[in-house]
Amino acid sequence: MDNKQTGLSDVQIPVDGSTKASVTSDSLNEEGANVYLTKQKDNINHDSQDKSGILDILYGILFEPGQTFACLAQKTPFVSIVIIFLALNLAEAITSLYTTPVYIDRISSWPGIAGTSANQAMLSFMAVVGFLFSVIKWFFMAGLLHLLAELHGGNGTAKSVWVVYGVAGIPAVFLIPLQIGTSLLNTGGLYDFIAGLLTLGLYAWCVILLIIGLREVHHITTGRATLIVITPWLMLLLMALVTLVFIGTTVSSFVMQGF
Repeated sequence: MDNKQTGLSDVQIPVDGSTKASVTSDSLNEEGANVYLTKQKDNINHDSQDKSGILDILYGILFEPGQTFACLAQKTPFVSIVIIFLALNLAEAITSLYTTPVYIDRISSWPGIAGTSANQAMLSFMAVVGFLFSVIKWFFMAGLLHLLAELHGGNGTAKSVWVVYGVAGIPAVFLIPLQIGTSLLNTGGLYDFIAGLLTLGLYAWCVILLIIGLREVHHITTGRATLIVITPWLMLLLMALVTLVFIGTTVSSFVMQGF
C-alpha cells in the first residue's frame, strides 16, 4: 500500500563494501536523490579534512603537501597556523643569538680583521627586528603572491595564500640543528661544504612547497605557480640592476666632469 503511494520500495545499499543497510523511502528526497549516501560522503570528506592539529599539519606539509594544502584552503585552522609560524621564527631568532657571536669570533680571528667582537645588546635588538620583519613579510608576500596569482588566472583567496606562505617554511626547522652543529664543530672544509649544500636543499624544499601550495589553492598549473613564486625575486634583481646602472652612470658623469 505504501509502496504504491510513493512509487518507491525499500532499497538495499552496501555500506563499507561488506555490510548492507536498509534504506526506506524516507531516506529519499522528493527528487529521488539519496540523502543517506550524500551524508555518508560528506562525513568521509569531513573526516579526511579535519586535520587541524599542529602535528597533523606538520606531517602533512612534509610528506603530503598537495593534499594538505588543499584541505587547509577549505578549512583553515588559524590558531595552529599562527602557532607554527611564530614558533618557527622565534626558534630561528633565538638560535641566531647563540650562533652569530660564534661566527663573529671566528671572523675576528682572520688576518686583518682583529678587534671585531659581538655586542650582545645589538644582537638581541637585531634578533627582535628580524622576528618582527618575518611577521610583516608574511602578510606582505602573501598579498603580493595572491595578486600575481589572480593576474595569472588563479581563483583562490588571499586567506589561502596567507596559509600557504605561513607553513611552506616548515622545512627550515631543520636549519636550526644544522646551524648549531656548524657553530659547535669548527671543522671547516668538507663539513662546511656539506652544511652549505644541506642549507641550499632546505631552502629549495621550502620554495617547492610554496609552488605546490599556490598551485593547489589557486587551481593553476605548476608552471604558472613557479613563475608567480620567482617573479618577486626577478623584480628585486631588476631593481638591483637598475640601481647599479644608475650608480655607475652617476659616478662616470662626475669622473667626466673632473676632466
